[in-house]
Amino acid sequence: MNEPLVSVVIPTYNSEKTLAMCLGSVRNQTYKNIEVIAVDSFSKDQTIRIAESFDVRVIQTNWKLLGARYLGFRESVGDVIILLDSDQVLESTAIERSVKLLNDGYDMLCLEEHSLEPKGLLLKMFEADRKLLHKFAEVHLDPVEGVLLARVYKREILDVVFEKIPNALYPFVVAHDHAIIYYEAYKVSQKVSIVPNATWHIEPRSLWDFIKKNYTYGKSAYPLAKSGYYRDLLKKKIRFRKCASKDWRLGFQTYLLLALKGACYYAGYFSTKIKQLLNMGLK
Repeated sequence: MNEPLVSVVIPTYNSEKTLAMCLGSVRNQTYKNIEVIAVDSFSKDQTIRIAESFDVRVIQTNWKLLGARYLGFRESVGDVIILLDSDQVLESTAIERSVKLLNDGYDMLCLEEHSLEPKGLLLKMFEADRKLLHKFAEVHLDPVEGVLLARVYKREILDVVFEKIPNALYPFVVAHDHAIIYYEAYKVSQKVSIVPNATWHIEPRSLWDFIKKNYTYGKSAYPLAKSGYYRDLLKKKIRFRKCASKDWRLGFQTYLLLALKGACYYAGYFSTKIKQLLNMGLK
């Protein structure tokens, strides 16, 4: 592989608040053999203008996150694929170090992630959660028992993965999209490692944004659960972190964060379920 083309695939939807930082971090990589593809779900803000200002190739689709990642992969030509989010900021050597690890024999990589500027109680809880996951990475690299997710893949792995995922899921899956991809990839290969200190996540900066985000995830999870696919995976994902009791300082903050997330998530999940049941009863 040596210096392969790296394709960075970024789904977007009304991402104007974070996209410039994300794309700027890709532009500033020490590794330069990169193509960037933004897969946009018809944003209503300045997302497209920002993407075009960075000379990014833009594809538009009505599909949600899982389908957007698939379409971006299909349109890419790189030997290495990075499935990035528009609210992630890469450390400047992250791609260079990722390519080196892939050359050393790994097939996929998790990017160690920190919260960007974790000031305030909510953001400090996010950072504690991320520290806990990486402290016990040997557990959390398991796609069922843990919650760490690969972001960097050799192309041949994703070739198999996207054939395994049921086509019916691509148009609507939002929540758990990365978990599904990693779950299928881990069946193909367990050669996975972690790129240390590789990225920062731009977390919700207000409680209201936090509530809306997790409520939306919960709403999107109900159709996936109803589809019957990946039920065992979903049951394992909706729970507290493994090994949280082994570090009470981090674990307490993680429990508190997940309790707040869970309340919003399940409010969205059950509101969607109740709405669908009511609609069925009216027909």
